[in-house]
Amino acid sequence: MSETVERGRRRRRARLSPLTVMGELLLIGGLAVMGYIVWQPWHTGVGVTAKQTELSTKDSARWDSEASTEPFDGVVPVPEAPPAGEVFAVLHVPSFGTTYANRVAETTDWDTVLNLDDKGIGHYETTQMPGEPGNFALAGHRSGPLINAFREVMNLRVGDPLFVETADGWYTYRFRSIEYVTPDEVDVLNPFPRLEGTPGEDQILTLTTCHPKLAGSAERAIAYSVYEGFQPRSAGAPEELRKLNPTLEGTQALRGDQE
Repeated sequence: MSETVERGRRRRRARLSPLTVMGELLLIGGLAVMGYIVWQPWHTGVGVTAKQTELSTKDSARWDSEASTEPFDGVVPVPEAPPAGEVFAVLHVPSFGTTYANRVAETTDWDTVLNLDDKGIGHYETTQMPGEPGNFALAGHRSGPLINAFREVMNLRVGDPLFVETADGWYTYRFRSIEYVTPDEVDVLNPFPRLEGTPGEDQILTLTTCHPKLAGSAERAIAYSVYEGFQPRSAGAPEELRKLNPTLEGTQALRGDQE
């Protein structure tokens, strides 16, 4: 009896063959890759979108509570450049999705802003701020593993509106054109990169992101928009945005009734 038990133990303790180990590792690796392929689009397309909407709504509510009660004097404000990593605006682009809203923070550092799902869009520190003559330039991933804020940049059409919300109010821009450049063509960050402009007067918004969409970053897609106007927080969100994004309509209508 003891001899039979001993032989059984030897069989159980027998080493796995290298082929068996390799096969199991490949199986585990394949399952991990498949899991990531399923998780990543859900995370960036659903999870991050919901998180950005929630955080942007909280930002708006906080800015409303802190807004000045003084009548708007007609002078378009220029926000002070914040410290690196600090959120100071929300970008609304209905062309990217009806309820698209994504927070904007200072600096384009990946680990500080671009790779974080509570930020994701970074302001080039060497460029101008909203309301300031020149170029308000932003960067965002197009196919990042954690967040791809500018994934749908190709949806923009001439005349489409883009709205930059800050503590002061809403800056409206109109999409003008898009071009593709190599990564070393940094003149796209100049005050008037490749559009005609009057120094000290004209304002543009530039979105920069990788191109092609799903095949690396050999080029950059550069989307230019031209400043159109400003609306103070006391007036609520621009009517055009409220029409394009119905989720804002109720809140803004209630705020209007209270005023």
